[in-house]
Amino acid sequence: MTPIRFFAALALVPCFAHQAIAQGDGTGRLEGIVVDSVHSRPLAGVKVLAVSAGSPTDVPRAAVSDSAGRYHFDALPSGRYMVGFESPLLDSLEIVLPPRAADVATGSTATMTLAVPPAGKLRAAVCSGATLPPGTGAIFGHVVDAETESPLPGAAIALAWWEMEVDRTTLRPDSRQRTASVSTDDGGWYRVCGVPTGTFLSMQLQYEGRTGAVLRTIVDDTLGVAIRHLSFSMSGSRADADSGTAAAPSDELPLSGTALLAGVVRGTGDTPLASAEVRVRGTTAVGYTDASGRYSLRGLPAGTQVLDVRHIGYGATESSVELRSGTTVTSDVRLQRIVNLDSIRVVAKRSRYVQFNQIREKSMGGYFIGPEELELQHVAMTSDLLWQIPGFRVLGNGYEAVVVSSRTGSLRPCRADVVINGAHNQPINDVNPAEVGAIAAYSEGHMVGAPPEFYGSSGCGLIIIWTKR
Repeated sequence: MTPIRFFAALALVPCFAHQAIAQGDGTGRLEGIVVDSVHSRPLAGVKVLAVSAGSPTDVPRAAVSDSAGRYHFDALPSGRYMVGFESPLLDSLEIVLPPRAADVATGSTATMTLAVPPAGKLRAAVCSGATLPPGTGAIFGHVVDAETESPLPGAAIALAWWEMEVDRTTLRPDSRQRTASVSTDDGGWYRVCGVPTGTFLSMQLQYEGRTGAVLRTIVDDTLGVAIRHLSFSMSGSRADADSGTAAAPSDELPLSGTALLAGVVRGTGDTPLASAEVRVRGTTAVGYTDASGRYSLRGLPAGTQVLDVRHIGYGATESSVELRSGTTVTSDVRLQRIVNLDSIRVVAKRSRYVQFNQIREKSMGGYFIGPEELELQHVAMTSDLLWQIPGFRVLGNGYEAVVVSSRTGSLRPCRADVVINGAHNQPINDVNPAEVGAIAAYSEGHMVGAPPEFYGSSGCGLIIIWTKR
């Protein structure tokens, strides 16, 4: 992909010279500030380069901006200089800002302000030719083969997200799932324009009848561009059931390989956290951090995978990791404290939600509430847990309550299938909410993403509940 080039006027304000404290004979001064126009703040620690226009082969002079974004070059021989700065953000977006000329006169100070272009111009550069409505942005990235590091052309990037709408007739809120898909170009680059900002998106890499891990990402409201570079390994993927590709026996087994992953888990105040659970989704690799917060996992598949980290009293976190066969990759994790706990007794036992976790890892369409989220819920009836699940509503109260699709009217409601521990068509409030351990939900119109073993007679949605015992 050809790097995007801005006109210098977008990022560099014209420089001007004024009389300053006398410098040495034949020298002057160049100073200024580096600004982040996206977040309206100065940029500290930025490397600014100046090279003589008359001798472009000379070694560039370098300065680093201070905490206020200020930089300066003292005792520059008078003449014209080409000035620019290094920006990891612009580099990752493949955007090149051409340098601007500054004239340094003897005994004078030339001033030049350098700036990262505003968010709107960055979005316009990434999505050239497209008009992005308010509240939308873009995802941009590069896909490579995890075994060869070569670009991967023709790979599909599938995305799914939920959008809230209000029915103009009934004035009832309704959530609908949206999807999008793009393919990488000959250089392995892709871009998806018009996705919502501030909303979690599910994305999955698909190639030659195989699928990678389901990742979660969010496009920041301020910048409006998310950068997600991905990698794909045939041995670190599974057969795509929708492609018609026959699944091999190994596709039913946990993923494995020769990649290694290590790092440190920290909590509040950079304190290392001991006994944090660390696992890579879709594998049997599970470990716990030591007293120094360090962990190490081995036998992992190559490619973009998902790392889950949990610790009592801290919010669970998930992040993507780029793994390579026979190589140790470092990924440090920071957890945010969510509650201060009194002394508790911890009883170790095998997870009851293996099936739930497997479904969540492989699914592109469902809505999932895991044990950690449910522990924070304090409701009187299980039906009260469903308010946050799009595509459903509850009719009636107490033990007479039924779950129906939100697409149907009140006169002819279409009842969803509530499955509790494998039993179909159960009353939603037959189970105590304190006993609910995990929930997976597939609304009407999105049943295609539901696991076949839970298909029932209803096409109006599916609620799957696993209890704690």
